[in-house]
Amino acid sequence: MSNNGHSQAIAANVAAPLEPVSIEYKIRISKFGNATLGKVQSQLTNTETGYAIKSVTKAQGMALLLMQSNIQESCEFEVVDGRAIARNYSGGTVDETQYSVDYDWEKRKVSLSDQESLDMPQGYVVDNCIMWFAAALLKGELPDGEGVYIVDGKSKRIRGYKLRSTQEERIATPLGDRDTIKMVLERELRPNRTLTFWLSKIDQYLPVRIEESRKSRTTTFEISELNKV
Repeated sequence: MSNNGHSQAIAANVAAPLEPVSIEYKIRISKFGNATLGKVQSQLTNTETGYAIKSVTKAQGMALLLMQSNIQESCEFEVVDGRAIARNYSGGTVDETQYSVDYDWEKRKVSLSDQESLDMPQGYVVDNCIMWFAAALLKGELPDGEGVYIVDGKSKRIRGYKLRSTQEERIATPLGDRDTIKMVLERELRPNRTLTFWLSKIDQYLPVRIEESRKSRTTTFEISELNKV
């Protein structure tokens, strides 16, 4: 389906599947004593045909030695049949766009800013910018055998995951206790790497906690603020 086809489909939807929000996560990494090393602030807004996201990652403390102090990403997507359909994606610093991504859904190609292109795998293809909201749309459900593929514009690659498990879990968060769906995704060909979302039922199924685990470390994104805009 072309981008125009997606636009017509979203325009025909009566109820918007997501309400605009601003959301903030604190970042912790286990190898640094689980100290807070920064935060991610992301804002979801409406466009004429779907949604736009602006996200800023701000490092603090020891993390300033490992990454740029501020990293920005922006993107647009539509929702068709309950799935996020990426339209564009870019990122870099406050002063410079360092990478950008466009999508050709008819040819199933991902175009990068240096004129490279990648073939889209068959499955749920999203990107780093829309990943959290795309997970919310899934509500913990994924057809048997379907993979989730995340486009990383900075590293110019697509990471593949398969569903390992889904279960209900009540957890404590800075927003209060939440009944969640815990959705664990396992990296293709690297089963020791997982990506886990705790999707809050009363918060549009937005993740209130995210963990990216590998043998050497676990990075945790813990929600600290969630506001309607």
